[in-house]
Amino acid sequence: MTLSRRALAVLFPIVLLGHILAGGAAYLGYRHALLTQNRARLQQNLSQLQNAYSDYASLDSQLLYVVRNSPAFLTFVDESDAEYRTRVLAIGVQDSLQSLVPNDGANVSCSVFQTDGKQIFYFDNGTDPFQKLGAGQSAFAQAVLNDDVASRSGLVTEGDGTTYLAMAAKVQARTGGVGVAGPQPDQSVVMQVAVRPRRFETIRDTMAREYGAPVALTDLPPVSHGELSASIRLAPGLYAQETPSVAYLRGPLTRFAAVTGLFVIVLSVVSVSVLMALVRRYIIAPVEELDRQVTAITENRRQDIDVPDMGEVGRLAANVRLLHGQLTRSLRQIRQLYETDLVTGIGNRIYFNDKLDQFYQLSATTGRPLTMLFIDLDNFKQVNDVHGHRTGDALLEAVAHALSAAVRDATEDGAEAMGIVARLSGDEFTALIMADPRSAVVGTLIDAFLLKFRGGFQVDAASYPVTASIGVAAAPGDADTPAHLLWCADHAMYHAKAAGRNTVAFYADLPRDEAAGAAPERDVMPEERGRAMRPPLPQAAGPAV
Repeated sequence: MTLSRRALAVLFPIVLLGHILAGGAAYLGYRHALLTQNRARLQQNLSQLQNAYSDYASLDSQLLYVVRNSPAFLTFVDESDAEYRTRVLAIGVQDSLQSLVPNDGANVSCSVFQTDGKQIFYFDNGTDPFQKLGAGQSAFAQAVLNDDVASRSGLVTEGDGTTYLAMAAKVQARTGGVGVAGPQPDQSVVMQVAVRPRRFETIRDTMAREYGAPVALTDLPPVSHGELSASIRLAPGLYAQETPSVAYLRGPLTRFAAVTGLFVIVLSVVSVSVLMALVRRYIIAPVEELDRQVTAITENRRQDIDVPDMGEVGRLAANVRLLHGQLTRSLRQIRQLYETDLVTGIGNRIYFNDKLDQFYQLSATTGRPLTMLFIDLDNFKQVNDVHGHRTGDALLEAVAHALSAAVRDATEDGAEAMGIVARLSGDEFTALIMADPRSAVVGTLIDAFLLKFRGGFQVDAASYPVTASIGVAAAPGDADTPAHLLWCADHAMYHAKAAGRNTVAFYADLPRDEAAGAAPERDVMPEERGRAMRPPLPQAAGPAV
């Protein structure tokens, strides 16, 4: 049956239009009801947020009022002897605060500033005896000193992300009354009380997780965004708005649409059973099967496509199968060329960078140590200059094969050990071993590889005066990032080169001042993967053991 005839058969289900229109009307009605319900619920959550804010603001106001009118505070600010005031009178103010703080675990702090901005008192009921006033709260109090206002309240977020509800006011030192706006006399002070609004933060975080979007706090009345959005006034000049993410209603609407669509399909099948049977047999079923197979291939759940003997669909499946095979082979070849060093045939820098990240993550996840060997050939430039680049390439290839064999021989007997080798650039090679740097696996590998260089390295019955300097570093222990691990191994290699060459140096054995002297930034991965800064070559007394 041709595709045109099957297309003609598909046109008959136009009778489905009535059921589709009915299903669409039901979907719109459900959507309207769902929006109405969620608007009410969103507004209720914002009301709870407003109540929590009001409770903490009321606590701030009460503490500020009671403390500034207490005899202990008036005596404290009226005392001119700063040392006596700090050592003796401050205790009375702290006792007053302790007696006022509710026993619900609320975190409360109080600070007092002179008109010159100097802090003369600080109290915090937390468990840390060395707690200091945060920079955000200090700036909030300074703003009251500098602004033409008598008092101010609002939310303050410290550098560690902790939020406080702060209230600061200018206080007349002798009377405890609230100061007026504008410049204050020298005997006036600024008192600030801050409460960590844990219940406010809990409600806000819960709403953010539920709606998939944070609760926005603004100074101006917010403008509604979308159909499902609500706002509420927390305090004068402070508003909260929640606009749920697009995905919030997508789930229930998608489920209802699926149920409605299924219902429409069932009714349509009943009314046009004969036509739908023909359509499914000749069009829908083969196309769906082809789509399932293609999807399974893209998700690596299937390797090939079955080709049905069904006209155009069969030919389409055969062409897709042919294209898939060609594409798979091409991608395999491209990836191999992309990650292979053309001179030595082992992995290149791209391959190494990818494996370094994989090995490091495996080490961090399983707790198994990861050891890196950074290898640099000594006197290789002399071989290149004397014997030519072709001989130099042959030497590099032979060294790469020797290193690969050493890694393979050292790790094949270990149940847990595994490793890879790569050429980074020029005469620099590296090896990654999932083993402890002091283990027999690593020791065997180093001994076997260095043995190849005794008396000169052999290539095609010719001996060349090259040796190898090896730097060894491990994670954890030496480094805390992949880039840092590469830098440590490179650093150790240069110490091995300075110690006489044809030897090995462990980063853990280096003097601490040299090992940490030029460490790279932990969050920066330069183009050379941590090798942008070379360590100085120290004068060593002899080769490392």
